[in-house]
Amino acid sequence: MLDHAMAHYQAYISSKNQRFSLSIVDFLHVSNFKGGNASITEPVVTLVEKLESYEKVLIDIDKNFNGKNLRQLSAQETGELISLCKNVTDLTKNNNTKIRGFGASYASALLSAHFMDLIPVLDRRILNGAGIKVEYNRQMQVKNIANYYGDLIKACQTELLKRKNLTLRELDKEWFTKAL
Repeated sequence: MLDHAMAHYQAYISSKNQRFSLSIVDFLHVSNFKGGNASITEPVVTLVEKLESYEKVLIDIDKNFNGKNLRQLSAQETGELISLCKNVTDLTKNNNTKIRGFGASYASALLSAHFMDLIPVLDRRILNGAGIKVEYNRQMQVKNIANYYGDLIKACQTELLKRKNLTLRELDKEWFTKAL
């Protein structure tokens, strides 16, 4: 089912005149893909202003990595990618840019949808599948999930380098389905 949700979003991204231009529709696609009970409840007036910050990071990632996939990155480029991904998760916490109902995990899905071969989705199930040790809260959600994004990107890159025929999306699915 999640494959269908991501395919719908991919089709929507492909149909846009400006690939990195964002609207509420992008966030609804991400919410559909991620599932759960989060709703985007940001007022329209402030949402439009905040979207520009997310668009800028998407453009920066595109400019800096120009179609490369995660497997192709040097150690320095991987560090730069982690920094840019952190910029996006930081946007979800900053009072001037955070969008109600849209946290770090959702932001990672937005990034992944735009850069399917470069950026993984940050999710507790994927962190578990990757074997990354995390701290959970009482609801079994990962505390400060954004803090693990760099570790996840490095783990994905390491695994992709070992398994040459595997795509990032296939790895994401494999790790997502491992038992918690």
